[in-house]
Amino acid sequence: MEPDQPLMQRAAYLVLGFLRGELSAREQEELDGWLAAAPQNRAFFESLTGDEALQQKLAAYGSADEDQGWRRFAAKHFPGEIPQVVPVDIMAREKNRFAARNRWWMAAAAIAVLALGAWMFLSRKQEPVAIVQQQAGDALPGTSKALLMLADGTTVPLDSGGNQLIAQQGAAIRQTGGLLEYQPQEAGSQPVYNILKTPRGGQFRIVLPDGSAVWLNAESSLRFPVAFTGTERKVEMTGEAYFEVRPDATKPFRVQVTPQTEVTVLGTHFNINAYANEPGISTTLLEGAVQVTAGNGSRRLSPGQQARVNSSGQITVVHNVDTEEATGWKNDIFYFRDADIQSVMRQLERWYDVEVEYRGQVPSRRFQGEIQRNLKLSDVLEGLRSTGVGFRIEGKKIIVMP
Repeated sequence: MEPDQPLMQRAAYLVLGFLRGELSAREQEELDGWLAAAPQNRAFFESLTGDEALQQKLAAYGSADEDQGWRRFAAKHFPGEIPQVVPVDIMAREKNRFAARNRWWMAAAAIAVLALGAWMFLSRKQEPVAIVQQQAGDALPGTSKALLMLADGTTVPLDSGGNQLIAQQGAAIRQTGGLLEYQPQEAGSQPVYNILKTPRGGQFRIVLPDGSAVWLNAESSLRFPVAFTGTERKVEMTGEAYFEVRPDATKPFRVQVTPQTEVTVLGTHFNINAYANEPGISTTLLEGAVQVTAGNGSRRLSPGQQARVNSSGQITVVHNVDTEEATGWKNDIFYFRDADIQSVMRQLERWYDVEVEYRGQVPSRRFQGEIQRNLKLSDVLEGLRSTGVGFRIEGKKIIVMP
């Protein structure tokens, strides 16, 4: 039976207050009562608050070599794709980012692990817990990084600390941190296209020439003109993207997902998941209205609906979907609602740039809850392990065991 959500949230609040040293006498008494209520509550609490465990985690964050991280950006994430590189001053900013992580790690870890882990502990009373065996090569979470491919063949690596003006024919492009903004100038007679591409472990946000905003998830791409001319605004995407489209009744906005699948909109907020290794293409509508076309069929969506296109081009509309699950990645959250292990692992593969291997029978566990995407891989696996599934990190690989 699913546990009481307010109870889970209250337990998370109390443990976080303990870590910060901010509990009142009454709250400490309440926490003591929760710890005494069940052995698994005590075991879970000690796994988060043990001095040795916390010191190890903080030391690992402090030892990250930020000076080395970005030097191999192009070669690691986009091998063979960079004939020209625009230099960006990154090192000092990366040092500050890593230092900041050390200061808030305990609070972030407590909230994230409790949000998912507490649900699982409370819902699985006395079931034994598998241990996460962490080895060398633990993966840090993804960051804002991407590659911008200009029409003349120039490629520009982008990162979360960049601040630069990129000039090209037809548009002035401003990068500020993880945001790329296009300011259209005089359009030429022929359309000029750019491509924004994120690697595994990267994401980025872009404001298009018409003012529409697009968030790109990891391992995704967006092809778009530097100026929208003619009677429509058309872009092409792969992977996953969240759109906030600027209304313009005279120029419909179209997203080409595959040669057979297109989403048409006048002005709205929606998410498209079109990864090649997912079961199908999902378009989730938050505001406004969109028209999803695939093969010979077409369906119009209202807010809270999701269109799912299978490999045969058939469209199924699901009503009253959990839109937070579809867009959690944009808010730096893994959001699971009755998700199977394969679905969870595909998200971790993309965000942490790792591979997953299943040894033995694939576990049949279902996952429910949420966890922040700004934690190390081993911390995320700690939140998942209380389902009884075993994990081991071997370099760039997650081994999943029943």
